[in-house]
Amino acid sequence: MSMLLLIIGMGLCSFLPRYLPLAVLAGREMPAVVEMLLKYTPPAVLAALVFPAVLTPSGKGIELTLANPYLIGGAITFAAGMISKRFLLSTSIGIAAFYVSRWLIG
Repeated sequence: MSMLLLIIGMGLCSFLPRYLPLAVLAGREMPAVVEMLLKYTPPAVLAALVFPAVLTPSGKGIELTLANPYLIGGAITFAAGMISKRFLLSTSIGIAAFYVSRWLIG
């Protein structure tokens, strides 16, 4: 019985934070400032996920050297994305750059 309550509680803790804002704000117009700030949420989340992996791949500290293939691949991916504005192309270029730099570094 306690396992069932645990599963139900975990389900509610996962469901309610997603559903309540939708239920409360449905049909209401948000202020322009809130809409502008919400547009920055996906890039902020992506940066929070990517930057630690690129800058500290070993987990021992920031590695800002050319011996870091993650940094090289990330920088080339960023540059390709800024130039091409195409996600699949820039991602492919970045992956290729990562593997080539990893191969060259050893």
